[in-house]
Amino acid sequence: MFGYIVINKPEMKIKDFQRYGKYYCGLCHSMREQYGICEQTSLNYDATFACVLLTALYTPKTYKGKKLCVVHPLSKKEFLKNDIIDYIADMNIVLAYYKCLDDWKDDKNIAKLGYSSVIRKSVKKIRKKYPKKIKFIREHLQNFYEYESKNILDIDKMSGAFGEVMGEILAYREDEWEKELRRLGFYLGKFIYILDAYDDIDEDIKKNRFNPLVKQYDSDNFDEYVKKLLMMSAAELAKSFERLPIIDEVAILRNIIYSGIWSRYEAVKAERSKDE
Repeated sequence: MFGYIVINKPEMKIKDFQRYGKYYCGLCHSMREQYGICEQTSLNYDATFACVLLTALYTPKTYKGKKLCVVHPLSKKEFLKNDIIDYIADMNIVLAYYKCLDDWKDDKNIAKLGYSSVIRKSVKKIRKKYPKKIKFIREHLQNFYEYESKNILDIDKMSGAFGEVMGEILAYREDEWEKELRRLGFYLGKFIYILDAYDDIDEDIKKNRFNPLVKQYDSDNFDEYVKKLLMMSAAELAKSFERLPIIDEVAILRNIIYSGIWSRYEAVKAERSKDE
């Protein structure tokens, strides 16, 4: 996961921001307690969104805790704990592992290779817990990397490949909500991939790295083209969200889906404009 699915804090009520923070801290504690400090560092906001979404939908038995941590060493912070948070912690570590391997292939980034080696043992444990799911993720990411190696500059195909992976992660159970969650995850993954490609385009061109947006980069309407792609994915994921019978955490989730992801897009766009 890449950390693009964020809240728009200025537009969020204080109580909702505090509640969101408890999910974030819960995910952080889950990774630390299940695996260790190294795995904990892969924490990001995309995974937090998944925790809030699936917890709101399935309403599992959720416990509250309060602990000191490295980030908050002076005062204990409240956090949430449930089976879904533990599950998303596992999926986050798996994606971080494969992302590091991909970065090693692309850039020969020794730090990323080292990190993947450190968390490999944890990934093996997770694979035993979810063999079918991890097999699906690994195979679809392999397809994704093959597209890259063949220099397939089809943004719809590339983003769709990552969308399949995110759909598998959000499909927490084989039940009546599986199809809608897969659809939501698919468009969420497309949005993440497109925004990441947009964020990286200048550096990728400079370093001669693969980026499926390179075809459109020199066009006069490049920024508008990317925004339209993002809008199409965002609209579809919002449709899927609204079809789910979610009552809890609706304010948090709508803040992210309708506002937070766009505040992140605007930040990326502003940063790119500054560099031009």
